[in-house]
Amino acid sequence: MIFPRWFLAVFGCATFSAHLHGVEVVELEGAKYQVFRVEKADWPKLQLAWLGADGKPLLDFNGLKRALAAKGRNIVFATNAGIYERGPKPCGLTICDSKELVPLNLRPGEGNFYLKPNGVFFLDDQTGPGVMEAAEFARSGLKPRLATQSGPLMLRQGVIHPAFNANSPNKRLRNGVGVRKSDGQILFVMSDRDDSIKGRVTFHQFSRLFLHLGCQDALFLDGDISTMLVNPKPDANFLSNTFAAMFFVAE
Repeated sequence: MIFPRWFLAVFGCATFSAHLHGVEVVELEGAKYQVFRVEKADWPKLQLAWLGADGKPLLDFNGLKRALAAKGRNIVFATNAGIYERGPKPCGLTICDSKELVPLNLRPGEGNFYLKPNGVFFLDDQTGPGVMEAAEFARSGLKPRLATQSGPLMLRQGVIHPAFNANSPNKRLRNGVGVRKSDGQILFVMSDRDDSIKGRVTFHQFSRLFLHLGCQDALFLDGDISTMLVNPKPDANFLSNTFAAMFFVAE
């Protein structure tokens, strides 16, 4: 199933579904989002993959599905992890199973990835998750189990990226990841692909959603190509959108 819909109950200015398999539909300020939460107890279940057992890119969710099926596992949740270049190869830092596959990228350049400050989402099962400005991460000495670098950094200590315009007309499909300050809950959020109006949002609008959900730090992952899978059927075939690294939870 991709982006399931559930009965919505209204709480103040936002709309939330009943909690089901860690997924919610959230409406805020005229936009609609899909939210997948990873609680502290489930941190070890969250994985990041780019390459298969043969050392070649998995390419898409179908490649991820085949790699997991070879181990007798099925996808519970999956989403693309960030911006990539030819290969497909992640544009910046990629750490999978504590192995650095792509180094941190602090070079200048064009496009969303290089809109400074950009940042790193990371997870260590002992010290927890975080979203950190890329140069700050370079100085931190952290050695997380998984990490992905992307850009721009939407929220930094509760402050929205200075380049974002609250009145921008640039509304696109977007996905991102944040960490709730109160308890370290990881939130993967994607604007609703099934709603062509409510699912297209500005960077500033998307950042406000993360603030509303209790995040002080949040990282943009990618735009219109983005997809989120939640509890797909074992025999499902997925759209062949090309990705580099992918976040997933499997059973």
